Amino acid sequence: MHDFTIFKDIFANLDFSAFQTYVDLGFLGIKKNVTGDTIFLPHKASKNKPLTAEQKNENTAQARIRIVVENAIAKIKSFFIFRIENRMKRKEKLDDAFEICASLVNFKAKSLKIN
Repeated sequence: MHDFTIFKDIFANLDFSAFQTYVDLGFLGIKKNVTGDTIFLPHKASKNKPLTAEQKNENTAQARIRIVVENAIAKIKSFFIFRIENRMKRKEKLDDAFEICASLVNFKAKSLKIN
């Protein structure tokens, strides 16, 4: 299932004005599903209308912010519990598992920086 489909199922009609949200071009219709002025989409080029240098610089700046989050999600998904289809019935257990895995990723990152 595509990330945007999952996003619409969970976060549709929520107010995102308190957050700065950086998404990729896979989320083109996000502004129709949520409210907020701080949703940042990269500029899209077409065959007949290439990006300007300013638009390319904006896309690069947004990508630098997004890549940190994407890498963190990838590290969390390295745990087996998130690699397979999850069968946990209770949302609280899934939240606890995610929190434990995120804590382990943070712990590993901090321990590598200290040494």
